[in-house]
Amino acid sequence: MKESPPLDSPGLRAHKRQQIWQILVPFLVMMAIILAAAILVVVGGETQTRLWADVSLIWLIAPMLALALILAIVLGFAIYGLARLLKVTPRFTSRAQGIAEQAALGVRRVADGAAQPFIWVEQAGAAFRSAIAFLLGKKR
Repeated sequence: MKESPPLDSPGLRAHKRQQIWQILVPFLVMMAIILAAAILVVVGGETQTRLWADVSLIWLIAPMLALALILAIVLGFAIYGLARLLKVTPRFTSRAQGIAEQAALGVRRVADGAAQPFIWVEQAGAAFRSAIAFLLGKKR
């Protein structure tokens, strides 16, 4: 079983210092800024409140507008590309259809060739049973 590290090691002390300076202090500073902004909005009066509400709304809408612009550009390129593709497609689809028909005929020939011996055996068996029944005078 491994031995646990001592509770008061230099590495642990450094980690605690880093935790305070890299996590706790920035968090408290941001909370103080947010709290100060909230106090300014409340104390600022009606005109200041409306101004800050409008500024906040702009900051909320601007990223969505940027995303919508990017999506509109991507959609425009997709529409343009598909329109170009539709002009070229009939030439290649007719070739592809001809190749598919040739492949279907080849597959049908191979399948018929593979089934032919079984059909011949069935036909020979049926002819043989019919001849035996005729010779014995049995009616089917």
